[in-house]
Amino acid sequence: MKFIGDFHVHTLASGDAFGTIQEIVHAAKEKGLEAIAITEHGPKMEASAHPYYFESLSENVKGDQGILVYPGVEANIIDEEGTLDLPEATLRKLEFLHTSFHTFAWEDRGIESNTRALVGSLNRYDIKSIAHINYPYYPLDVEALIPILIKKHVAIEINNKALKKYKDNWREFREIILKCKDKGVKFLVNSDAHYPTQVGEFSGALEFIDYAGLYSEDILNTDRNRLMNYLKLRTHI
Repeated sequence: MKFIGDFHVHTLASGDAFGTIQEIVHAAKEKGLEAIAITEHGPKMEASAHPYYFESLSENVKGDQGILVYPGVEANIIDEEGTLDLPEATLRKLEFLHTSFHTFAWEDRGIESNTRALVGSLNRYDIKSIAHINYPYYPLDVEALIPILIKKHVAIEINNKALKKYKDNWREFREIILKCKDKGVKFLVNSDAHYPTQVGEFSGALEFIDYAGLYSEDILNTDRNRLMNYLKLRTHI
């Protein structure tokens, strides 16, 4: 299975990663990728970038070395209304938004509250993907999420880093994936790279894809046209 892009990548600006944008782009080109998204942690993570960084990212980073580069964010849900940790005006300037739960921004409040927060986020923002809902694992009402995912063309992420590190919840994640697949939800395979050599590294994700019984047509970033049309992404540098 071949992937054309990696849409969850961190740089030095995230505070817990160790490469520059130029190093990331070079690594992506070496792996034969056509596109990447720079998705630093939202500022609720104390070590991450100041909100102004994301403003600057959106204005200055579009492409390099023939690679499409989408300025984005791995934003944190911070309340039950689904509010993300960047101003809405800034989020509108970014091209690739992951919404995510992290323990430093959200404490598990049970299935109803968790689902309400995620639904609020999906309804409020132009979300492209829900990041690594397999870790940290918060119980969710998947049936309530599916109609919104379908309506708004939001993908579920298959996150290589989380899958390699946390195998103890593969079974629960597979159940979520198969419920979503049966209703037509699409998936996005990403590295969650925190170092340049990790860009385009999908070995753990591929192992999980086999385990879950997914096919190439279920996954957006195996086909350029399917990816661009589904997520309504810019197609040129």
